[in-house]
Amino acid sequence: MRTAVLLFLLYSSAIIAQKNELKINLLKIGEVSYERRLNDRFSTGLHAGTGLFKIGDEQNRFTIKGFGRYYMSKDQNFSKFFLQLSFVYNRHEYFPSSDPDIWHRVGIYDEAGILAGVGYKVLLNEKFTVDLYIDVGPEFLNRSALLPVMADAGINAGYRF
Repeated sequence: MRTAVLLFLLYSSAIIAQKNELKINLLKIGEVSYERRLNDRFSTGLHAGTGLFKIGDEQNRFTIKGFGRYYMSKDQNFSKFFLQLSFVYNRHEYFPSSDPDIWHRVGIYDEAGILAGVGYKVLLNEKFTVDLYIDVGPEFLNRSALLPVMADAGINAGYRF
């Protein structure tokens, strides 16, 4: 009986101790995240990435994103919805277009904003996670833009430890 209680306590403490997650964004190659669970409802994290590939006439040089999440349910060991608030800083480089009929800016541009969003996280086998999120908010550095709004979305695959 004593051995059964000891094994139960060790197993349950191993589940409770899983407060960290490392994740990769499946939509954007070269972006990774770290998330730390603060309690049953709150977590905070940092997301960083670099644009490895040029897409069209644009290349994302780097992205830094600090975020906080509020989970709708207390239990962190099941699938759940969350609200997210984040601060994002991006640096983009725009290249001259090969099409003479297309005009856009050329050079390096920075953008920053505070974004709010929603998401859903799924826990698989008590160790692996998949979360989907979408954020939107005002962009502060380029107020002269036609639409000074930033948006971010991701599908992250992670490992909880």
